[in-house]
Amino acid sequence: MKVEKRSVLSWYLTKYMAVEILGSFLMGTAIFLLIMLTFQAIRLSEFVVVHQVAMKDVGRISFYLMLSFLPIAVPIAFLFSILMGISRANTEGEIIALQANGISLTQLFIPLGIFSVFVTLVTLYASLYSVPQGNRKFELLIEKLGNERAVAALKPGVFQEGFFGLVLFAEKIIPLKSELKKVFIYDERDEENPLVITAEAGVLRMVPEKGVLTLRLTQGTIFMDRKPPEGAQQKIDYDVYDINLEIGEHGGSWREYSPPSFNFKQLKTRLKETIPDPPMHRKLEVELHRRFSLSFACIVFAVLGFFLGTMSHRGIRSTAIILCLVVALVYWLAYVGANALALTGWMAPWAGVWAPNVAFGFLGLWMYRKQELL
Repeated sequence: MKVEKRSVLSWYLTKYMAVEILGSFLMGTAIFLLIMLTFQAIRLSEFVVVHQVAMKDVGRISFYLMLSFLPIAVPIAFLFSILMGISRANTEGEIIALQANGISLTQLFIPLGIFSVFVTLVTLYASLYSVPQGNRKFELLIEKLGNERAVAALKPGVFQEGFFGLVLFAEKIIPLKSELKKVFIYDERDEENPLVITAEAGVLRMVPEKGVLTLRLTQGTIFMDRKPPEGAQQKIDYDVYDINLEIGEHGGSWREYSPPSFNFKQLKTRLKETIPDPPMHRKLEVELHRRFSLSFACIVFAVLGFFLGTMSHRGIRSTAIILCLVVALVYWLAYVGANALALTGWMAPWAGVWAPNVAFGFLGLWMYRKQELL
């Protein structure tokens, strides 16, 4: 093996590191995304069993959830791939062979460092633009499905307040058919002319082209309660009566943006708008720094994983997964704790969010000095 001793960046070393890291990184990202998705299994099954949501929509929900997990899964997967690759090379003596040919650990790390910068930039772009877009679509989809399957949230024999502005009571509910039996409704959307409506049966139907949810009632009576005392009370018997419940254009439904759903430009705008509101301004500041810090954690984990993998001549391949999970868990606990302090005002937002990266970065430098590379 002949490699230029004075070469800072070698094509051979770059190719060597790519072969060691890339496959494990892609596999690790997929595995960690699936693991995180399994924690949402109960929630996803609720959509299928309770809300009777189509599998196509469950697939869309799963995709948006995995997209939201991406800024967390990528740094962990990157740490996993580095530990696996470097510890394997160290176990089989390849690192020692390279050092015997005049290649220092610093030269070995340079291609890995360049790769970590590339992964960081890709993750940062996703965190600032792609992930917020996915979060927004997820919010709107959940709101839309909640409106379309509103009957699934109803309980028989219980007065439901806030059902699209109505007070609704149904003696019997058949969720699979979106049917109601023995219905009582108090409609006060028009405060001057509230209505009391009874019906033998009702069915909820979606009208996508009009953006409304229609509650069709059959065989009932409408009592019109005039607010002015002098107004005449009216009673109307009907065979079929439709109540249109507005849910937005094309069956969608509006929902306020949450901080994770703002893209970078929107987030900067909201930061300026919320200056008079310190708690919300602080929350948005934490959100902005969070996206940068999680992305730059890839560089921190690259340093930490590389020197953990080279510390022992026997290697740590057999325990790479466990070590990866331990490091990720400690980092995440420190990250959550520091973020909580930032949100409550005990620390500046930038300090709280970046503190775990700084701490783990110093740990990597300490390992660097321990191996006498400086």
